[in-house]
Amino acid sequence: MLFSMILSVMLSDTFSENENDNKFIYHTDGANVSIQIINFNFERTHVKWNVSEYLAEKNLTFLYGLNKASPSQQCPHYILDQGYTAGCLFKAGDSRLAFLLKTEDKVLEQREVRLSRYLKPSSPTNVSFTWREDSVTITCSDLPIPGLIYEIEHKSIFDQKWLPNTSTKCNVTIDGLDSEKCYFFRARVITKMAIYGSKTYPSDWSPVTHWRSNKLEDSCTDTVKKPSPKYVYIITGLVIFLMVLLLLLFLRKSARVKKLFMPVVPDPKYAFPGLFDCHRGNFQEWIQDTENVTSPTKVEHLEQECVVEEGLIEELAKKEAKDKELKAFWEYPQLNEDSLSSNQISCVPPQGTATTCLGDLKFVMNDNMYVVL
Repeated sequence: MLFSMILSVMLSDTFSENENDNKFIYHTDGANVSIQIINFNFERTHVKWNVSEYLAEKNLTFLYGLNKASPSQQCPHYILDQGYTAGCLFKAGDSRLAFLLKTEDKVLEQREVRLSRYLKPSSPTNVSFTWREDSVTITCSDLPIPGLIYEIEHKSIFDQKWLPNTSTKCNVTIDGLDSEKCYFFRARVITKMAIYGSKTYPSDWSPVTHWRSNKLEDSCTDTVKKPSPKYVYIITGLVIFLMVLLLLLFLRKSARVKKLFMPVVPDPKYAFPGLFDCHRGNFQEWIQDTENVTSPTKVEHLEQECVVEEGLIEELAKKEAKDKELKAFWEYPQLNEDSLSSNQISCVPPQGTATTCLGDLKFVMNDNMYVVL
């Protein structure tokens, strides 16, 4: 007993504790020993050590005692590394641990610690998801250990970092989710620093699950969800409508195509001046008013020239010939009325002419004359 007390005082001068990685580092006679303690959910404890080359090919002995008992119990289950002892696994709950690590003839480490300072909780189990419109409630089985925090993280395929959500109970609700996106979910348990200190370990993450709305997916490798047939029809219809609209605009702007499909119809008011402006479209009234009028001037607006001069000239020539013939007829010498009987009028046609008789009237005509009855 006295030897153990003296050895503890000697080791206290050469032992330091690294708070970053929860390891004890011991230096003696050029040999470095690194020791790490992990208490798994207050059920079992794993003490592992890493030695320098000076002790690499030597089996170290681990002795321990719980609740102020002397370190006299032999390790029930050694962890081997390349055939040499590298750790010890034994049952231990929330208690104090006194341990001793030595070679065959030399004590390398002796220490008494509180196992709760090196607690590592178990991973969450029975994780379930309850979905609503844009939120999900995640629940799991609570561990029978006080002072724990349940951390649930999620992210979508468009997020680079996990988004954490914490609660003292394994009942977390996440709002603002998009039902069209696929999300990753995972959960773990961490300890409260005010109760257990800063040397504890978080639990391992639960298996990652993939959810799209209330449907469990195998993975979230698809970056974009395929659109439904309804949206496909709408998009196709819009594309066709835009193409037809562009085609119509092109045809409207193209003068050649417009002229081919919609030729210009001449406006009759340019071909018949005054017909619509003065006579309101009455052709008979217009033709009587324009018989002795010279042909109208050429209209520049007509796409094709409408020739009306020849018709007017021909009508005027026929009228002049008719007037001359009538004048010649009335100036022709009269026949002796005495030579004719009172009941009969002889029709003697002049030479080179034709005579037409109608009752008591007779008409002398040539080839260029006609009679309108």
